[in-house]
Amino acid sequence: MQKTLMVLSFGLLMASCTKKAVVSSSQALNGSTYQYSVDLTKVVDDKLEVTLINPKIESEEIIFRLPKTVPGTYSTDDYGRYLSDFKAFDSKGNLLTTNKLDVNSYTIKDAKKLHKISYKIDDTWDSPEIKGTKIFEPTGSDIVANKEYSINTHCFFGYFDGMKQVPYQVTFTKPSGFYGSTSMVAKSSTATTDIFEMNNYMDLVDAPILYTQPDTTVLKIGGADILVSVYSPNKKASSKEIAANINTLLEAQKEYLGGKLPIKKYAFLIVLSDNPNLTSFGALEHSYSSFYYLPEGTSESLSQTVKDVASHEFFHIVTPLNIHSEEIGNFDYNAPKMSKHLWMYEGLTEYAAGHMQAKYNLITLPKYLDMLRQKVSTMKSMKDNLPFTEMSANVLDKYKNQYMNVYNKGALIGLCLDIKLRQLSDGKYGTQSLMQDLSKTYGKTVSFKDDELFDKITSLTYPEIRQFFATYVEGKEPLPLAEILQSVGIDYISEATVKQASLGGVAIGFNQQTGRLKITSIDKVNEFGKQMGYKANDELISINGQAMEMMKIQTIMTDFNANTKEGEMVTVEVARKNAEGKEEIIKLSAPAILVEVKQRNVLKLAESPSAEQLKLRNQWLKP
Repeated sequence: MQKTLMVLSFGLLMASCTKKAVVSSSQALNGSTYQYSVDLTKVVDDKLEVTLINPKIESEEIIFRLPKTVPGTYSTDDYGRYLSDFKAFDSKGNLLTTNKLDVNSYTIKDAKKLHKISYKIDDTWDSPEIKGTKIFEPTGSDIVANKEYSINTHCFFGYFDGMKQVPYQVTFTKPSGFYGSTSMVAKSSTATTDIFEMNNYMDLVDAPILYTQPDTTVLKIGGADILVSVYSPNKKASSKEIAANINTLLEAQKEYLGGKLPIKKYAFLIVLSDNPNLTSFGALEHSYSSFYYLPEGTSESLSQTVKDVASHEFFHIVTPLNIHSEEIGNFDYNAPKMSKHLWMYEGLTEYAAGHMQAKYNLITLPKYLDMLRQKVSTMKSMKDNLPFTEMSANVLDKYKNQYMNVYNKGALIGLCLDIKLRQLSDGKYGTQSLMQDLSKTYGKTVSFKDDELFDKITSLTYPEIRQFFATYVEGKEPLPLAEILQSVGIDYISEATVKQASLGGVAIGFNQQTGRLKITSIDKVNEFGKQMGYKANDELISINGQAMEMMKIQTIMTDFNANTKEGEMVTVEVARKNAEGKEEIIKLSAPAILVEVKQRNVLKLAESPSAEQLKLRNQWLKP
């Protein structure tokens, strides 16, 4: 998974249900349950001890594993790297012989005698001593004693080969006053202890937990309880404020999904970081929750980013929760086989996230077209002649550098499919209807066969759709964007000259220590830049009064370039060091100058659209 500054990474995780499992006391007594325990009050060297009273083992030897990868990360992360001091005991407390099979796996001899195992787990956010690729924070873990415990359950808990379907019971001992935010419903909860029970390993892995002093808000939307839990180390943002920001978004998503949500509970778990060297951020979604790792800022500054990320993550309650292949429904954590349908899991989800905002007037049509333009530009910069199904099936290794295209070309496949369906149905049927029909056909406990999905979609829709998939998703042909967009009165121009406001022709970099954009060179400064009086090493504080916070930079710059008028006064605040080396805030201003620039993949409304084009556009974009 790509993790770079200003690039949000998303991933789907599991298609399993996180409902409270039914695990009777007799099952536990008969040894048919994993019984895990973690004491959060006993942190030593950033590590927690995990103990397991194991289910009954019938073989002489058994293999215990932590995952090599989990679906949605689309990377090999080897969570076993963070496990140490692995021990196995019989019922009398005697050590059993164990061998480390590989980085994630341990064999245990005399396994029929096995009663308990124990090991220590280090956190992934703050363990530079552990070798290997750094794990993306939303799919990792953090242990900050008596402050915050970010627990992606696959980081802490494992399984025995052939026993992923056995029920789990997990007991957490927690610090006084702490609350465990999660999509799970606790079997029991006291001031010091929480006990969770899950049907199987897939369900447990599908439910991260955030333990902090509680800052939570619950929204009631579409028949579901929506929990918003926030950890802001410096109290810059609150759950109440963030919940208010996403309430309108969730109401629109409810309408987009037919007026009712197909869940009872959902949890937004949001950790804000005050790390000045933060270089990646984003979220990982699960069936009934999503985990966020974002730079700390005010609720206002986080508003649009949280909306953009949440709109994608929340739509995963459709896929993979209710629509998923066997590769996802029965995922192999240590020898994974990937589905070839990332165009649907991530691409169609990303398309719905933007389409919904445009359809319910959460963003303007020009803004939506700019979002699509950026996706087209990114798609064109990647391997556009690579069959999308082939990339998807080999995304862990051969084509891992093409993964980010699922949010670009994948979303544009969704766009083309939606408009094509509406053309064929006289506007009455699109991808919204398609996903509802697929949800009825399959479901959270029923997987489809990877090779049968295209034919199933065709049987629900039109013969022409099978050819669309064969040509543009299984095949190498570029998407027919110009033709598809023309049908709704939008012109696609591969390259055009446009006028836009210039910031001054200066070269821009980023200072990780201060978290600001920095002017690295004024060698090619233009007339506007000269009038402003920029100097090399100036750091941008604000433009026209808008603070250049990390989460808002892209939005501010896009708005500035597109909407600033010729001669309009522009004010920029910069941080500049004086002769003594002390930082001063300097206010610079000059009248705006528009410059001609060549822009690729321009999308604009047709000047004289036909009645037929307008009708289809309205059917596509109107509620």
